[in-house]
Amino acid sequence: MPASGKDKPWYSIEQASVHFTIISTEHNWTQGSEQYEWIKSDLGSIDRARTPWLIFTGHRPIYSSNSGGFLPSVDPDFVKSIEPLLLDNKVDLVLVGHVHNYERTCAVFDNECKGMPKKDKDGIDTYDNRNYSAPVYAVIGMAGFKLDNFSDQGSNAWSLSRYAEFGYVRVHATKEDLRVEFVNSTTREVRDSFRITKGHI
Repeated sequence: MPASGKDKPWYSIEQASVHFTIISTEHNWTQGSEQYEWIKSDLGSIDRARTPWLIFTGHRPIYSSNSGGFLPSVDPDFVKSIEPLLLDNKVDLVLVGHVHNYERTCAVFDNECKGMPKKDKDGIDTYDNRNYSAPVYAVIGMAGFKLDNFSDQGSNAWSLSRYAEFGYVRVHATKEDLRVEFVNSTTREVRDSFRITKGHI
């Protein structure tokens, strides 16, 4: 791990126009904990003029349509502790795993869509973050193990795209545009694609 602590697997890195905040959902993240205070400090210290995009990553999801079986996929205590920090610091995109499928949300907070994407000239779902509303969440746990199928109970209102297929995600960022594609690893077909923009649509 990049951090000096042997059992403190939370850190941040910057790559071109993107700041990545990486946390451990398996360590204490409750308010007042060492990791919580680090998350709060890291998210609040980013120079958005230099790295306009903020991507938050961890293992367990805040939003997932998968019920989780024996153990729930979403921990409501984790959501209550961490989700307000993401909104307050204008996190653009949250990438998580744990659930073995792919799912993308609207711009969502507290289970309510605060912003919906619109189709750009190429028909790609585009979130306009010139007027920020909330983070977009993507579960990207479809790289290994066995896939988790979605329940037959229908989707949540915040769930816009869902695939129980093996694959990977690729991301391309400029200063004004963040493009994300989910690629099926067998067919190489792009199964879902979206943009988050801070420039023209």
